[in-house]
Amino acid sequence: MLQMTEYQKSVPRTSRLVPGLVTGLAALWTAGVVLAPWLSSHGSFLGGWLRLLYRPGCHQIADRCLDLGFGPMAVCARCAGLYLGGTLALLWTTARNHPFRPHPLWLATVAAPTILDFAAGQIGLPSLGNWTRFAVALPLGFMAGLYLGDALIETARLNSAPQKPKIPGEDSVG
Repeated sequence: MLQMTEYQKSVPRTSRLVPGLVTGLAALWTAGVVLAPWLSSHGSFLGGWLRLLYRPGCHQIADRCLDLGFGPMAVCARCAGLYLGGTLALLWTTARNHPFRPHPLWLATVAAPTILDFAAGQIGLPSLGNWTRFAVALPLGFMAGLYLGDALIETARLNSAPQKPKIPGEDSVG
């Protein structure tokens, strides 16, 4: 019979609060990317404030943002792909309640297209279109979400492990 390593064990349901909260916050953050232009198109001042929230992490150049019919998203296509991919991976990891640590070679493999597109733009070569840029960033975001989900599940598992009771008078110093 195959033995599970400590790393492969799932987290008790009572310890899933932190991974669940982080996943929920990631889902809200990702939804805000679409919510900002929708709010603006419906005359709400909150759309502008929501865009300001995303400003420190993204250039928000309108020509590089996806438009779903309400105006440009609150972040560029690449950031939208990273956010959606990461959120989907966190949802998957949290729902499975099982850590999954991808091999670092996978990270390099899925990062290569995004890095090449970014580098092409920096040296003046034509870069990918917005939907392609979004699609290329999805796997990189998913991989980052898997690493974050793994860290959250592992941290929760380690913090929920039963502690060895200390016996009064027993000293661990020899």
